[in-house]
Amino acid sequence: MERVPLDENAAARHRLTTLIESLGDDDLDRPVTPSWSVATVLAQLAFWDRWAQTLVHRWRSGELPPPTVPPWYDDAINHTLLPTWQALPGRQAALIAVAAAEAADREIEKAETPVLAGILAAQQSNLLDRATPRNDALDRIEHALR
Repeated sequence: MERVPLDENAAARHRLTTLIESLGDDDLDRPVTPSWSVATVLAQLAFWDRWAQTLVHRWRSGELPPPTVPPWYDDAINHTLLPTWQALPGRQAALIAVAAAEAADREIEKAETPVLAGILAAQQSNLLDRATPRNDALDRIEHALR
């Protein structure tokens, strides 16, 4: 990644907002996989956007995260939080997803060049590229809604 994908993040956030505005409560309960509803996918997306927001904020504050995490780390977090995400009411999960995307994008936009360079040098571009996970989640949701 040579640049921070601010435009792509904003486009994915807009796509997220547009989709959520079109969904009824029954749509939010629709299964995406046997264990994951549309709302669950949105709650997971909200968590990872908030995670990115928090870590970018820590980078900006001079509090660098650990240099590496084991490859199973993200899956362990997803597995641990799945029951919590499943328990959220669908509309609440949708609202949380939009708010988290907005907050993450604001934090990324505030990051100064040295901070961005540090994040990229640490191979943590996923903290800055929020468009890719948002679009992946939205693709899965749209496929389930067909």
